Amino acid sequence: MQPATDPNSYDALHRRLHLGTLTWRGPARMLFARTVFAVGAQALVAAVFALRSSPTPWHAAEPWLPVYGTLIDAGCLALLWRLTRREGIRLVDLVGFERARLGRDTLLGFALIPVYLAFILGGIAATGWLLYGTLTPPYLSGPLPLPAALYGVLVWPFIWGLTEQMTYNGYLVPRFQVLCRSTSVAIAGVAFAWSVQHVFMPLTFDARFMAFRLLSPVPASVFATLVYLRLRRLVPFAIAHALMDGASVLIGVLLPLLTA
Repeated sequence: MQPATDPNSYDALHRRLHLGTLTWRGPARMLFARTVFAVGAQALVAAVFALRSSPTPWHAAEPWLPVYGTLIDAGCLALLWRLTRREGIRLVDLVGFERARLGRDTLLGFALIPVYLAFILGGIAATGWLLYGTLTPPYLSGPLPLPAALYGVLVWPFIWGLTEQMTYNGYLVPRFQVLCRSTSVAIAGVAFAWSVQHVFMPLTFDARFMAFRLLSPVPASVFATLVYLRLRRLVPFAIAHALMDGASVLIGVLLPLLTA
């Protein structure tokens, strides 16, 4: 557990609740913010394709998530900055970074990967079997130019992993734990919102694929929120998240481009 002096600890959040600087308004706004920003960012990219006379601009924008995803992160970080400022803390307080723990947190991040992957792949396999009748359901990816693919491997996952973990684990689940006075309700609500965002990243308007994207992340989302509340250390989760996302773009996009 984090010490009580940590601005993002349970005790510190509980004090701010009684002082009135922590209210339902901030977490409620943040709960589906990434989903809203995702639709807006994809619409912006689709507009670019429409201006270039693409016959299917929305569909053409879908593979560009590893690039326009940084716009989603920028919106989330801006909103998190405003919300944390209203509480009287800094944005970086959501991370709880400690230089002395960086080595241990890095090792813990690597140790989390196989367990995290087990929940991710288990969710994919189970939902794929349920909706598609196969353990290997469709994986949505598409070709990108080499600079975009490199960005998706070397830059995007590190911003994405940190911001997503800050949003759901660093900000939302500790606050709902205090506001709801229930750890289980906080985990269920935040894990649901975390899973919902995948339906819109990217938004395909394919009902079965959207259902697959909604259900498959649930086990991993529950795992991440549950373990984070136990450890109260965000850096290991951000490291694991970034490396897994980077590997997915490397395998799904960059390697096919390099070996074509």
